[in-house]
Amino acid sequence: MNLSATTVRRGLYGVLAGGLLGGVASAAMIMPTANAEPVTPMTPDNCTFSGAANTSSTVSAEMSTYLAAHPETNEDLTEIAKQPMTEAQVQYRAYFAKNPQVESELKAINQPAVDLVSQCGIVVRPTPISEALQGV
Repeated sequence: MNLSATTVRRGLYGVLAGGLLGGVASAAMIMPTANAEPVTPMTPDNCTFSGAANTSSTVSAEMSTYLAAHPETNEDLTEIAKQPMTEAQVQYRAYFAKNPQVESELKAINQPAVDLVSQCGIVVRPTPISEALQGV
């Protein structure tokens, strides 16, 4: 699936806007969220559109909280998202290769979306970073 730079940029801006709205409430969850393992196993109820929407919104909110708490990472990934898609994919791989801790933390946040694919067959990419992590 190829996304245009405009689509990626709009999605990233949406994630950032969502972070501003939930920033105060989410600030209390920053540390546990960034290092937490997903604790809710996928059940048949999660393998529905409503379950996918819930997973998507949860991953999106946690990603927004993480990026708000890590402004340098937020800025770096925002700049990469402004590039044409083929160039951005190369830059994402290079960025995550240089920042394996960031990659690990973002993959942990995105894991529930990955689980939907493996356990339910439902593809969910709630954030542009979710899309970027697919190529890493």
